[in-house]
Amino acid sequence: MANDPDWLADVLREEGLDVVEYPGWHDRGHGDFEEIWGVVCHHTGRNNDAPQVLADGRPDLPGPLSHIHVAQDGAVTVVAQGVAWHAGRGRHDGLPDNEANAHTIGIHAVSDGQADYPDVQYQADVRCAAAIVRKIGQPPSHVIGHKEWSTDKWDPALDMDKLRADVEAHLSAASSVDAKGS
Repeated sequence: MANDPDWLADVLREEGLDVVEYPGWHDRGHGDFEEIWGVVCHHTGRNNDAPQVLADGRPDLPGPLSHIHVAQDGAVTVVAQGVAWHAGRGRHDGLPDNEANAHTIGIHAVSDGQADYPDVQYQADVRCAAAIVRKIGQPPSHVIGHKEWSTDKWDPALDMDKLRADVEAHLSAASSVDAKGS
Protein backbone atom coordinates (compact mmCIF):
# COMPACT_ATOMS: atom_id res chain seq x y z
CA MET A 1 0.00 0.00 0.00
CA ALA A 2 2.97 2.36 0.49
CA ASN A 3 3.34 2.93 -3.27
CA ASP A 4 -0.37 3.05 -4.07
CA PRO A 5 -1.50 6.49 -5.26
CA ASP A 6 -3.88 7.38 -2.43
CA TRP A 7 -3.06 10.98 -3.44
CA LEU A 8 -4.58 10.64 -6.90
CA ALA A 9 -7.85 12.55 -6.39
CA ASP A 10 -6.08 15.30 -4.46
CA VAL A 11 -3.40 16.02 -7.09
CA LEU A 12 -6.01 16.05 -9.84
CA ARG A 13 -8.10 18.56 -7.88
CA GLU A 14 -4.98 20.68 -7.35
CA GLU A 15 -4.76 20.88 -11.17
CA GLY A 16 -8.20 22.48 -11.12
CA LEU A 17 -9.94 19.44 -12.57
CA ASP A 18 -13.56 18.54 -11.85
CA VAL A 19 -12.92 15.28 -9.92
CA VAL A 20 -15.40 12.65 -8.81
CA GLU A 21 -14.30 9.85 -6.50
CA TYR A 22 -16.01 6.64 -7.59
CA PRO A 23 -17.39 4.79 -4.55
CA GLY A 24 -14.80 2.40 -3.11
CA TRP A 25 -11.91 3.64 -5.27
CA HIS A 26 -9.47 3.47 -2.33
CA ASP A 27 -10.15 -0.26 -1.97
CA ARG A 28 -10.21 -1.20 -5.66
CA GLY A 29 -7.25 -2.86 -7.35
CA HIS A 30 -5.40 -6.07 -8.15
CA GLY A 31 -2.78 -5.75 -5.45
CA ASP A 32 -0.30 -3.03 -4.69
CA PHE A 33 1.86 -0.95 -7.00
CA GLU A 34 5.57 -1.29 -7.26
CA GLU A 35 7.36 2.01 -7.88
CA ILE A 36 5.15 4.19 -10.12
CA TRP A 37 7.06 4.99 -13.32
CA GLY A 38 4.44 7.03 -15.16
CA VAL A 39 1.18 7.04 -17.10
CA VAL A 40 -0.35 5.00 -19.91
CA CYS A 41 -3.04 6.85 -21.89
CA HIS A 42 -5.95 5.03 -23.52
CA HIS A 43 -9.34 5.62 -25.03
CA THR A 44 -12.32 3.45 -24.10
CA GLY A 45 -13.30 2.45 -27.66
CA ARG A 46 -16.85 3.77 -27.29
CA ASN A 47 -18.34 7.22 -26.82
CA ASN A 48 -20.60 6.27 -23.92
CA ASP A 49 -18.56 4.24 -21.42
CA ALA A 50 -19.31 5.23 -17.83
CA PRO A 51 -16.77 5.04 -14.98
CA GLN A 52 -18.51 1.87 -13.83
CA VAL A 53 -17.11 0.00 -16.87
CA LEU A 54 -13.57 0.76 -15.73
CA ALA A 55 -14.35 0.00 -12.09
CA ASP A 56 -16.22 -3.27 -12.63
CA GLY A 57 -14.55 -4.61 -15.77
CA ARG A 58 -15.94 -6.90 -18.44
CA PRO A 59 -17.01 -10.55 -18.45
CA ASP A 60 -13.56 -11.52 -19.78
CA LEU A 61 -11.51 -9.15 -17.58
CA PRO A 62 -12.35 -8.13 -14.01
CA GLY A 63 -12.07 -4.47 -13.03
CA PRO A 64 -10.52 -2.19 -12.37
CA LEU A 65 -9.46 -1.66 -15.95
CA SER A 66 -7.89 1.73 -15.30
CA HIS A 67 -7.47 4.38 -12.62
CA ILE A 68 -8.96 7.46 -14.21
CA HIS A 69 -11.98 7.99 -16.48
CA VAL A 70 -12.03 11.24 -18.47
CA ALA A 71 -15.48 12.05 -19.83
CA GLN A 72 -16.02 14.02 -23.03
CA ASP A 73 -17.14 17.01 -20.93
CA GLY A 74 -13.78 16.98 -19.09
CA ALA A 75 -15.10 15.46 -15.85
CA VAL A 76 -12.52 13.18 -14.25
CA THR A 77 -13.48 10.15 -12.16
CA VAL A 78 -10.93 8.30 -10.06
CA VAL A 79 -12.01 4.64 -10.04
CA ALA A 80 -9.10 2.73 -8.47
CA GLN A 81 -6.08 3.10 -6.21
CA GLY A 82 -4.43 -0.29 -6.61
CA VAL A 83 -3.09 -2.00 -9.71
CA ALA A 84 -5.50 -1.96 -12.67
CA TRP A 85 -5.54 -4.23 -15.72
CA HIS A 86 -5.01 -1.50 -18.30
CA ALA A 87 -1.70 -2.14 -20.04
CA GLY A 88 -1.52 -5.86 -20.76
CA ARG A 89 1.53 -7.40 -22.36
CA GLY A 90 4.10 -5.11 -23.91
CA ARG A 91 7.44 -3.38 -23.71
CA HIS A 92 8.79 0.14 -23.33
CA ASP A 93 12.17 1.51 -22.31
CA GLY A 94 12.31 2.02 -18.55
CA LEU A 95 9.57 -0.49 -17.75
CA PRO A 96 9.88 -4.22 -17.10
CA ASP A 97 8.48 -6.26 -19.99
CA ASN A 98 4.81 -7.17 -19.49
CA GLU A 99 4.72 -5.38 -16.10
CA ALA A 100 3.35 -1.90 -16.82
CA ASN A 101 0.21 -2.50 -14.76
CA ALA A 102 2.24 -2.52 -11.53
CA HIS A 103 4.23 0.59 -12.54
CA THR A 104 1.82 2.92 -14.36
CA ILE A 105 -1.41 4.79 -13.76
CA GLY A 106 -3.97 4.26 -16.51
CA ILE A 107 -6.02 7.14 -17.89
CA HIS A 108 -8.96 6.25 -20.13
CA ALA A 109 -10.63 8.99 -22.18
CA VAL A 110 -14.15 8.22 -23.35
CA SER A 111 -13.79 8.00 -27.12
CA ASP A 112 -14.43 5.63 -29.98
CA GLY A 113 -11.06 6.66 -31.38
CA GLN A 114 -12.62 7.93 -34.60
CA ALA A 115 -13.33 11.59 -33.83
CA ASP A 116 -11.03 14.13 -32.21
CA TYR A 117 -11.43 14.54 -28.47
CA PRO A 118 -13.44 17.62 -27.52
CA ASP A 119 -10.94 20.29 -26.41
CA VAL A 120 -12.18 20.21 -22.80
CA GLN A 121 -11.56 16.45 -22.67
CA TYR A 122 -8.12 16.73 -24.28
CA GLN A 123 -7.11 19.46 -21.82
CA ALA A 124 -8.32 17.29 -18.92
CA ASP A 125 -6.21 14.41 -20.25
CA VAL A 126 -3.15 16.70 -20.43
CA ARG A 127 -3.74 18.02 -16.93
CA CYS A 128 -4.26 14.53 -15.47
CA ALA A 129 -0.97 13.32 -16.97
CA ALA A 130 0.85 16.49 -15.87
CA ALA A 131 -0.44 16.20 -12.30
CA ILE A 132 0.73 12.59 -12.04
CA VAL A 133 4.23 13.02 -13.47
CA ARG A 134 4.72 16.14 -11.33
CA LYS A 135 3.70 14.19 -8.23
CA ILE A 136 6.01 11.24 -8.96
CA GLY A 137 8.90 13.46 -10.07
CA GLN A 138 9.11 12.22 -13.65
CA PRO A 139 9.35 14.06 -16.99
CA PRO A 140 6.63 14.07 -19.67
CA SER A 141 8.50 11.26 -21.44
CA HIS A 142 6.95 9.02 -18.77
CA VAL A 143 3.53 9.59 -20.36
CA ILE A 144 3.04 6.95 -23.03
CA GLY A 145 0.20 5.69 -25.17
CA HIS A 146 -1.10 2.16 -24.98
CA LYS A 147 0.00 1.87 -28.63
CA GLU A 148 3.57 2.69 -27.54
CA TRP A 149 3.49 -0.09 -24.96
CA SER A 150 1.85 -2.81 -27.05
CA THR A 151 2.16 -3.23 -30.81
CA ASP A 152 -1.27 -4.92 -30.72
CA LYS A 153 -2.97 -1.67 -29.65
CA TRP A 154 -3.80 1.56 -31.48
CA ASP A 155 -5.07 3.67 -28.63
CA PRO A 156 -5.24 6.41 -27.81
CA ALA A 157 -6.13 8.01 -31.13
CA LEU A 158 -3.87 10.93 -30.25
CA ASP A 159 -0.49 12.16 -31.39
CA MET A 160 1.51 11.17 -28.31
CA ASP A 161 4.39 13.52 -29.12
CA LYS A 162 1.92 16.42 -29.15
CA LEU A 163 0.35 15.21 -25.91
CA ARG A 164 3.76 15.02 -24.21
CA ALA A 165 4.64 18.50 -25.55
CA ASP A 166 1.36 19.82 -24.15
CA VAL A 167 2.09 18.15 -20.79
CA GLU A 168 5.52 19.81 -20.83
CA ALA A 169 3.99 23.21 -21.68
CA HIS A 170 1.46 22.81 -18.87
CA LEU A 171 4.16 21.89 -16.38
CA SER A 172 6.34 24.81 -17.51
CA ALA A 173 3.47 27.28 -17.27
CA ALA A 174 2.62 26.05 -13.77
CA SER A 175 6.30 26.34 -12.76
CA SER A 176 6.52 29.95 -13.95
CA VAL A 177 3.33 30.84 -12.04
CA ASP A 178 4.75 29.17 -8.92
CA ALA A 179 8.05 31.04 -9.31
CA LYS A 180 6.26 34.40 -9.65
CA GLY A 181 4.17 33.62 -6.58
CA SER A 182 7.22 32.86 -4.43
